[in-house]
Amino acid sequence: MTVEVTDFLALLALLLGGGMIGAGIMKKIKFPTIIGFILIGMIAGPYGLGIVDDVELINLLAELGIIILLFVVGLEFSLQKLRQAGIKSILVGMTELSIMFFLSYIGAFSFGWSHLEALYLAGILSISSTAISLRIMRDLKLVKTKEFNTVITILIVEDLAAVLLLVILGNASDGADLDFTGVGILVLQSLTFFVIALGLGIKLVPKLLEKIHDLDIPEAPFITALALGFGLAVLAHFLGQSSAIGAFIMGMIIASSKHSEKITKKVLPLRDFFGVIFFVSIGMLVNIMAIPEVALISIPIVILAVIGKFIGNFFGATIGGHNVTGASTIGTVMVPRGEFSFIMAKQAVDGGSVRDTLYPVTMLVTLATMLCIPLLLKVLPTLTNKESLVPMRLLNPIFIVGKFLHKLMNSLDEDHQFNKMLREHGPKFFVNLMIVIAILAIIDYFNDYIVTIMAQIGIPLAIEPEVLLTIVSVLLIIYPVIAMLGKIEKLVTNMSDVLSTKLIPADTQKIEEKPLHRLLRNIFFVGFILILVAVIQPYVGDIEFLPFLPFIISGIGLAIAVLLIADSVFVFQKLSHGHIMESLLKEDENPEPE
Repeated sequence: MTVEVTDFLALLALLLGGGMIGAGIMKKIKFPTIIGFILIGMIAGPYGLGIVDDVELINLLAELGIIILLFVVGLEFSLQKLRQAGIKSILVGMTELSIMFFLSYIGAFSFGWSHLEALYLAGILSISSTAISLRIMRDLKLVKTKEFNTVITILIVEDLAAVLLLVILGNASDGADLDFTGVGILVLQSLTFFVIALGLGIKLVPKLLEKIHDLDIPEAPFITALALGFGLAVLAHFLGQSSAIGAFIMGMIIASSKHSEKITKKVLPLRDFFGVIFFVSIGMLVNIMAIPEVALISIPIVILAVIGKFIGNFFGATIGGHNVTGASTIGTVMVPRGEFSFIMAKQAVDGGSVRDTLYPVTMLVTLATMLCIPLLLKVLPTLTNKESLVPMRLLNPIFIVGKFLHKLMNSLDEDHQFNKMLREHGPKFFVNLMIVIAILAIIDYFNDYIVTIMAQIGIPLAIEPEVLLTIVSVLLIIYPVIAMLGKIEKLVTNMSDVLSTKLIPADTQKIEEKPLHRLLRNIFFVGFILILVAVIQPYVGDIEFLPFLPFIISGIGLAIAVLLIADSVFVFQKLSHGHIMESLLKEDENPEPE
């Protein structure tokens, strides 16, 4: 054998053998085995003892591991599973994902990180580890519970969201700055590739696999599936998309065929093989010397990652109809981060558009969220240990809000008048939102041209042209923004009327209707403000002479949102002594004390 082949085999032996030694040690002390893989990689890698110093080869193996892992994720993910989960279960996943993503983005942006870095960190912190979360549920013997089904649905939603984020942010990392117009173009390009590849693949690939199956060659479907996965990965890379995303899409396509289960069973050993290689390789790529530099900033990020993920899932599960212990169980098992966090961090650093310290930050956050699970299971109420060391008065306000929204959804779903109003005013709201986005995008795109033309013509101005364009933009979006506020007010009024009729006894409607209307108004306006901040902030971020403007907009939006949330808490305190809370809590299977 040549020296290169010998070195490669030695590397594989080290990756697999060392990885299993680390996993065995972690198993003995009852920690997740992934920690062992990562630590062995850190020790043996070029930034540790230097036993392996070929960074290029390590990167190649890590990339191959990502492709295989996402191919298997695609095989286990199908549109049919998503449809079976139901709208309410999907809403739970989208709720917790949105909460964690927004909190992470605001947190990273407040640290002075760029928009792209903040978006990557938000993605890294928003996606839980499928392998670890399901392992915890199985270890706790909760597989046959409704909480397990909810966790499965949330993980499906997160996996799909992670793939979309990898596509969009990956293109942004490879291209120009992440400006307002560029985001729209990247999203359009990514979704076009996703839809066309998925649409054509579902039509053609199952028929091809059927033909291959008829050849009566046992290994033919498995080999063909791998060839198709690698083939679409190459095509995706050729078209400017992520190779791993191409493999994921092909996995989804194959999952729609009737031979998918047999293929998946044969691919799973490959996932285990490349999973070990991937995590050990990731450990090798972590610069140990950079850990002290990021330790301080990692502390608030870890706290945000744990608390934000728990609250997001607790709140989402409550909306889905779970009681306090069930929602707390879901919130706890969803805390660990894992495979997608490292995949996203690697893509970010490889793109060269984010700081290299994102790697060690991701590693510390991932390890911390894994290691804190035994502690969380002891201090929080779960299905296996309902005694809580955390005061229930901290969880009850979140539970009551979620329970209220759960009851709200059920009541509104049964009201035909509200559904009619929603169909009438909902599209108008989104049309106005699209108008705001279009106005900002057009002015942003033609900003330089307009400034140049104004300078050439020599129009006398009392202010800078950029300031004038900003003022014009604000004036143009005032009307659609006011129109959206009007739609929200109509929606809130109608919802308040429905709930006043169905949830509040007739003798107390006059007493409790105004607080109820105020509460609904606060909820909708918080969401509206966050949407406006998300839409406007990337646009104003490109104004060079006002570099502080994005921070001002974020601060104002956050301040208003906090005030509205605080007012909502006050309203709930007021309502908690009335008949609404009695109506909400009496249906709970295991109501918790205040």
